[in-house]
Amino acid sequence: MPRTRTPARGSPRRCGGVATTAPGTRSASLAAAADPHNPVEEERTCAVARGDVRQQAFQPTPRQVEWAVDQAISNNLNKLVSRPANWKDTGVGSYAPQQLFPLDSLTGGGQIPAQVMLGITAQESNMWQATRYAVPGVTANSLIGNYYGTSYNADGEIPDPWAIDWAESDCGYGITQVTDNMRKSDTGWSSLQQKAVAVDYTANIAAGVNILIEKWNQTKAGGMTIANGDPKYLESWFFALWAYNSGFYPEADASKNKGKWGLGFTNNPANPLWKANRTPFLENAGGTDDYSHAAHPQDWPYQEKVLGWAARPISALFKPGDMQAGYRPAWWTTIPDRTALKPPESLFCTSANECDPSKIGPNDSNDPGMGACTRTDLYCWWNKSIPATTWKNCAVGVCGNAIHRFDNTYPEQPDENSYAPRCSGGVPSDALVIDDVPNGVRPSGSANRCPSAVSSAGSFEFTFAASGGFYPGKIDLHQIGAGYSNHFWFTHSRETGTTDANRLSTTGTWKLGKALNGWSRVMVHIPDHGAHTQQAKYEIDTGSGTFTRTRYVNQKIKANTWVSLGVYNMSGTPRVRLGSQTEDGDGSEDVAWDAVAFQPLAAKPKHIVAVLGDSYTSGEGAGDYSPESDADHGTDRWNACRRSDNAWSRKVVLPGTSTPLGQLSDDWSSTAELGFVACSGAMTRNVWNGPFDADSQSFGEGQFKEINQVNSGVLTPETTLVMLTLGGNDGGGFTNAMMDCAGIGTNCNEDPNFLTKYKGIVDQTMIPNLSSTLSDIALKAPNAQIVLMGYPELLSRTVKCAGSLYYMMPEVAALAELVNHADTEQEKLVGQLKTGGMKIAYANPVDAFVGHAGCDDPEWINKIVIGPNGDGDFHQGDPVTKVTGSCTADWLPEECLSRESFHPKSDGTTGYANVMKSRLTALGYTGS
Repeated sequence: MPRTRTPARGSPRRCGGVATTAPGTRSASLAAAADPHNPVEEERTCAVARGDVRQQAFQPTPRQVEWAVDQAISNNLNKLVSRPANWKDTGVGSYAPQQLFPLDSLTGGGQIPAQVMLGITAQESNMWQATRYAVPGVTANSLIGNYYGTSYNADGEIPDPWAIDWAESDCGYGITQVTDNMRKSDTGWSSLQQKAVAVDYTANIAAGVNILIEKWNQTKAGGMTIANGDPKYLESWFFALWAYNSGFYPEADASKNKGKWGLGFTNNPANPLWKANRTPFLENAGGTDDYSHAAHPQDWPYQEKVLGWAARPISALFKPGDMQAGYRPAWWTTIPDRTALKPPESLFCTSANECDPSKIGPNDSNDPGMGACTRTDLYCWWNKSIPATTWKNCAVGVCGNAIHRFDNTYPEQPDENSYAPRCSGGVPSDALVIDDVPNGVRPSGSANRCPSAVSSAGSFEFTFAASGGFYPGKIDLHQIGAGYSNHFWFTHSRETGTTDANRLSTTGTWKLGKALNGWSRVMVHIPDHGAHTQQAKYEIDTGSGTFTRTRYVNQKIKANTWVSLGVYNMSGTPRVRLGSQTEDGDGSEDVAWDAVAFQPLAAKPKHIVAVLGDSYTSGEGAGDYSPESDADHGTDRWNACRRSDNAWSRKVVLPGTSTPLGQLSDDWSSTAELGFVACSGAMTRNVWNGPFDADSQSFGEGQFKEINQVNSGVLTPETTLVMLTLGGNDGGGFTNAMMDCAGIGTNCNEDPNFLTKYKGIVDQTMIPNLSSTLSDIALKAPNAQIVLMGYPELLSRTVKCAGSLYYMMPEVAALAELVNHADTEQEKLVGQLKTGGMKIAYANPVDAFVGHAGCDDPEWINKIVIGPNGDGDFHQGDPVTKVTGSCTADWLPEECLSRESFHPKSDGTTGYANVMKSRLTALGYTGS
């Protein structure tokens, strides 16, 4: 980051880019001012706060940044940009960027080459004005270098990423990481200038341009030039870039610096900090692109990195899914001329600065006698010019040239509108919405992103855990201009009870502004990004002052969506809270706080339904899977629960209604409430009342990182109906039986142990586990009618077709016998549980599916299906497919067997729904 103060020595400065936000300690006097609820830290060192909803930075597109650089270096920003007061609702007064920061003149005339300044924007910030979590067109906290005062070890590692040392805050803001004058105590700039630098990319670039000009003028005044010192050539800026990062120390102050002046040794190409015999930054030994260098930039001094970015533009995000070169590159006459952009490593190492070039090599270091600098204090500072004969003679056409893409006829380039917010609606008109922003406040953002102030029927408040007098959870709290009313917050989940989870614990609480007496539906808005956790734990206070109800939500819906947390009988002022701790947290998954709504109901809904179970209930095979349950194959975030909009539980028409349950739920009906948590691949262990265990099945199968279904919160004393299929995956019974019979050249029905083996799994594993799980369900929902649904025969006993190629008719019969045995044993179990007092019934679908199995016409069940069909399906190369062989079975070479194989199609889920409707009617179920 641009600096003018502390002398640069042998150890690397943390200013050549944005340091990771993470910190040290601070004084007790500052700690006393800390607030456990306010995201804004009044005790901070830096001038412009994080966490202020009215002072967020706008994230420009790379095109906007290139345009602004072109206008700023040519003194045209004021011609094209004049910010009105409260621009983008940032609360900042009116200004023009180059009135706040009038363009300084270069000594000797000329202007900065555009690609030099663009290279700075790439190196300092990745061309970001706002934090890296914001995409173009979105607002967020300003990008601030080391806001919390990170403490680093000598090797660059951070000993404690969550400690705070305000005295060490760097306060580098925005695209050009402007640092000087950006502390609360600084008096060199007005508050308006500080705020504009923090929130507006054009003002930030105008300030950054002047900082670079200052470094040019300082080095030139010190007699330091490259070749003929013509500013139009990129190489001429080597000294100014060196100073931009680590400062220039004038000769007049030499007495303060051991008699030394000029440029410190840190960015000297001879410094052992930088890899000896390196190629130019972003270029390999063959002279072609090598962007892998960006993964280890610590091997190059700052000025070499900036010039490397000038030659080879950073790949930048223009909008979600659209990565392009961030700007036009500079050009050289020949490729060797471009390669020579990197000077010889010994060029700035002579006796004049007490430097020994013979010590430059692969094993050098800054230990005494081991590196080029012969001084133990590393004050081998450089203050000499470089004549054209020793590196480049720009006058003969060997130096780099700029491309000025946008002249002053181009207006400010248009904003992007990534992740357009939901400004209102999506809930019934009488719903009471509590936003995460106070009533009457309009968070920062472009005018076309929710033009009205927030309307909130209550309050929202954070509570941060104290740790040694600090609130380190604020370090990992971020805001984004998207979601409901163009604002939401997020942090990262961490495992409950761990040290980091405790000290970073952050809880957000929504409180309605009035009391409710009677039934209400509670809803939460999930933003379309920045919400990833599969275990968002919402707790509900129904008015008693205590949080007595819980509902878990998988937040990765990838859409601005309202989700029901259930219906509850309110008797007072209700609250909802959400914390940052989860059972699977590792600091990588986002937990988001957006809006909450309460929908008053005239009475308790007649039908409060919970749907649990495995793939036959989730709707596997019927398509149209919810995005959060069909995501991230091949990663540790994989979720293949595959809950389908076409699942039979959503299609069923309950007695006394005329509309499918799923539609009633989607329409926020006062008649019905649906909690749907079934998961493809689930065993009973993924459903029952037990502690969360991500490894209960390999690769998280059947649960992934969702909480156990019984503990998800969908089962309550108010639940009227529980529907499920379950048990077929226990012991690998059904799946392994299907695979055994599918082998080429084998006939499973001829194996005398086949049915004995798999019926034994049913009797000894499925049924005992199912009994325990059903008991858990009855305990959680003691007033509900439980209906366990069985499984149909999968393949036609009379018709053979291509999709059943590997199954001989006797094998089909053996598999049918196994299914019927399982159904019989499940029905027996239900009878026993009913006799014991459980309110439970069994629904057998076998008869309904006769004539509709795989190969029948009409066919209700998929046969062998080749995948992948959906992001959560099996894919070639995924860890799970390598282990299970689901893409490389000997009878399915080099193809992936889809999870949809041998599951009901949409017609089949309709058949299932009709079976359930008939069974409920026969039971006399009417809800409550």
